[in-house]
Amino acid sequence: MLRVNYLLEDTALFGGVKIALHQAELLHRAGHRVAVVSRGKKPEWFPMEATFLQVESLVGDQVPEADLHVATFWTTIAAAVAQPSGQAVQYCQGFEASYTHNQDEHPRILDAYATPIPGMALAPHLACILGERFGRPARVVPPALEPHWRPRRRLGLHRVPRVLVAHPFENDWKGVATALETVRILRAGGRALRLIRLSQWPLGAAERQLLEPDEYHHHLRPPEVARLMAGCDLLLAPSWEQEGFGLPVLEAMACGLPVVASAIPAFRWFAAEAAALVPPRDPEALAATAEAVIATPGRWRQMRRAGLVAARAFSEQAALAAAEEALRWVADGRWRSEP
Repeated sequence: MLRVNYLLEDTALFGGVKIALHQAELLHRAGHRVAVVSRGKKPEWFPMEATFLQVESLVGDQVPEADLHVATFWTTIAAAVAQPSGQAVQYCQGFEASYTHNQDEHPRILDAYATPIPGMALAPHLACILGERFGRPARVVPPALEPHWRPRRRLGLHRVPRVLVAHPFENDWKGVATALETVRILRAGGRALRLIRLSQWPLGAAERQLLEPDEYHHHLRPPEVARLMAGCDLLLAPSWEQEGFGLPVLEAMACGLPVVASAIPAFRWFAAEAAALVPPRDPEALAATAEAVIATPGRWRQMRRAGLVAARAFSEQAALAAAEEALRWVADGRWRSEP
């Protein structure tokens, strides 16, 4: 049995938080002693049986003793290292020093990443960043799909295709503006479609001015997102190279929703055999490929089947096994002998 603390800055409804909570819950169900420790309150949107502790500080006697303290964001690395018990490990879900909205924080992020602790990485390209840039060994620990990510029985596309675009418009590297321009191009070419938007935040004025969606959904709980995805016809995912994983792409494939996405390391790893990948930041290429998928029912059905196959690799059992192996690799010190 391992004693594991997951250190979270906050518990807002974002993919990185959900992945960490789900991993903690899987370890708890497997018999490990797990606590999620956060300054934020216990999330109402994610059911948990593992211990949850809301604390004023991630450093101090409010944090229980453990064999492992998992930093889940760059700001929690120092807190994980400062714990008097156990060992620190970073769960890297994206390289925060590559983001555009936080450039004033980049020097501090780079200092935190220079901390000589082992890493768990959500995807292989993140493990390469930890190893090649910072000399820190890392194991890949992918996310898991809950049972509610599943397809519904479908005969084909809707008469007017429902095109889904996920992520907040305000996070520029998620590429939502590119997706909206893609929809404009498709409509200008005569393609009728319904634009379905999904975000953690309400619809903002800047997005509304660029293109009004036909439907806008925000702050949906994960099972509600699964139902929405299963009723759409295509996901556009034009994230930039900063993307750490792109969880909606995996979730869409598990729901039988074909995907047209950017050809970036995050997506090439797990979606290359199922999604149609195009150059990033290229709405013309995205539109041409999306039209080809929508206009070709046989290709749409093939992509749907391929996505379901690719998603099977991300079972809860596989994710649990990867997490357990990585955490034991840290706990027993094997990471110290790796270059």
